[in-house]
Amino acid sequence: MATVPWYPGAGLMAKWSSAGKLAQVPARDRIAGIDVTHPRTLFVPRIAHGTWGPLYAASIAPLMMKYRGKIDVVLGSWAYPDGFASVIAGKLLGVPSVIKLHGSDVNVVAKLPGPRRLTQWAFPRASRIVAVSRALADEAVGLGAQRSQLRVVMNGVDEELFHPRDRAAARAEL
Repeated sequence: MATVPWYPGAGLMAKWSSAGKLAQVPARDRIAGIDVTHPRTLFVPRIAHGTWGPLYAASIAPLMMKYRGKIDVVLGSWAYPDGFASVIAGKLLGVPSVIKLHGSDVNVVAKLPGPRRLTQWAFPRASRIVAVSRALADEAVGLGAQRSQLRVVMNGVDEELFHPRDRAAARAEL
């Protein structure tokens, strides 16, 4: 499942809004041989940030119940609203929930009053929280996560393998 943010009239705003562009995504797709469902999650763009998490959770709850007994874990790949909704979905399904932190979800969005409060509610209830840096893990602790919940899995590049070098020599190695 890969959710798509939606609001009434989103398709009409495709020129000006990322959610408008995403309105074109089909409800179901097959990617690399895997069936993917793209449920729409209701949100109010640019305002009412505190409603995004509850609306997200309410939008996916009916579909999530169809997966009861068929999945092992729920991953929310963004602290808010995805992580908040993943905790609720995990509780509904009786499975662990994992929240992955990327950066601006904690450093920007979680500074807004509504998202901050709901992120502080979600973090202690998540089974695990994965941060892409130690600094994000520290911020998560400040938002209510326990160190025992946290794992740091850094995004990065193997500098031994990927580094600037002579173009002709690199092509010759291919």
